[in-house]
Amino acid sequence: MNSLNSWSARASVAPKRNWAAQYSIGRLEHPEASEPGDQLRQTASVEYNRPLGGGSWASTFVWGRVHKIATDEHLNSYLLESTLNFRARNYGFTRLELVDKDELFPEAIIPHSFRIGAYTVGGVRDLIQNEKWQLGLGADATVYTKPSPLNQPYGEFPVSFQIFVRMRPGRSQDKN
Repeated sequence: MNSLNSWSARASVAPKRNWAAQYSIGRLEHPEASEPGDQLRQTASVEYNRPLGGGSWASTFVWGRVHKIATDEHLNSYLLESTLNFRARNYGFTRLELVDKDELFPEAIIPHSFRIGAYTVGGVRDLIQNEKWQLGLGADATVYTKPSPLNQPYGEFPVSFQIFVRMRPGRSQDKN
């Protein structure tokens, strides 16, 4: 029988009706097969939801960190996401991300960690919306930022576009 070699803990709070927050921490023994060493991983987030006539506005901020104990290296990530639901069937959203990465290339090729950014804006229109399911058509675009040493593999100005169909469970109806 193996002994316990990793642990984690989480604390969360919802101080008001539309607010929630959490903090978590975990120590993992050798979590990556290709990398030696233990890691301490942390996350913290704050969420806010504001009901609006015919919709809502929901936003989340998330911070995460990987602390590589052997090298005392910290890799951070940040996320800000916001969705506005208006006139019941329409959604506009944005997602802003910054992530420190050190596994993009083997050390022999490019020995460095990099901060990568992704900035997304988009929208969805529900074409079908009932108590059982919703079907929406949407699109978004993302612009990426990265340091210039990554221009050769990723290009000078990486951009992505999506058109998608979203299907999810229907809206619950108030019975009051």
